[in-house]
Amino acid sequence: MLGSMADEKFDRKTMEAQLKELRTQVNELVSKLETAVGKEAEALRPKLKAAQDKLRELKQTSAEAWQDLKPGLEKAWEELHKSLNQAAARFKTRPKP
Repeated sequence: MLGSMADEKFDRKTMEAQLKELRTQVNELVSKLETAVGKEAEALRPKLKAAQDKLRELKQTSAEAWQDLKPGLEKAWEELHKSLNQAAARFKTRPKP
């Protein structure tokens, strides 16, 4: 034992109660983060699909048609990339290029 542990902050029951409260707070925070991450991912899905659709169109076209589709693909790509970077910034992480 460390010296006089009669001090309330070292009381076992008090510490157990504080630990329980902290565990509840951590669980609530994790739940909120999971919800926020899920919402961010859902917001990115349509943009990812748009970029994939444009790429699929591109694969099925001739070289001449490429010039017509290129601006749409570039726009879809830029939107996806911008949204992904914004989402990552909100969670303080950056995707690797």
